[in-house]
Amino acid sequence: MQVFTRYGKCYMFNAAEEGKSLRTTMKGGTGNGLEIMLDIQQDEYLPVWGETEETAFEAGVRVQIHSQAEPPFVHELGFGVAPGFQTFVATQEQRLTYLPPPWGECVSQALGFFEVYSVTACRIECETRYIVENCNCRMVYMPGDSPYCTPEQYKDCAEPALAALSSVEGSSCMCRNPCNMTRYNKELSMVKIPSKTSARYLEKKFNRSEKYIT
Repeated sequence: MQVFTRYGKCYMFNAAEEGKSLRTTMKGGTGNGLEIMLDIQQDEYLPVWGETEETAFEAGVRVQIHSQAEPPFVHELGFGVAPGFQTFVATQEQRLTYLPPPWGECVSQALGFFEVYSVTACRIECETRYIVENCNCRMVYMPGDSPYCTPEQYKDCAEPALAALSSVEGSSCMCRNPCNMTRYNKELSMVKIPSKTSARYLEKKFNRSEKYIT
């Protein structure tokens, strides 16, 4: 399914969608999980340095592995995948439990826009309230029914306000741990692609030059 984040439109695999069952695998290892080949289309990257001092120097994709119960927060919790390599990601699920008051400080109640409490859901909801109150609009990834910010509102209000909120020590968007949470420990390894033989095959399959494929 498609979902919006701070990076714009992203794609979520195996999301908890109504009427659709979650995909599972009976065993781990190479060939038993999700496998994707991506064309990052560097020639489509926008030369934003002409209008702003901020630009991305890297090429590749950003990935986050998270439970279906929490929304993506890929700009802070994602990891990068480089072009020209096959990246293997081995994950191990870890379920954590924290104690509620008076023994601890975990939180379990639902939020205004999210049925399941998580740190990322709390952060998104808190940032949404702050931007709506200060800019009278919401950024494209934020929930609710307030109007989306225009490009001018992004530049003049929303982005500076969000940066200021993040820089304040003891900010109101300091979210406590949920009482139950799932984390995925990751191990990454990479090999160079394509091989000489596969480069010629991919060149014919996708009608691209061998240099482009590489």
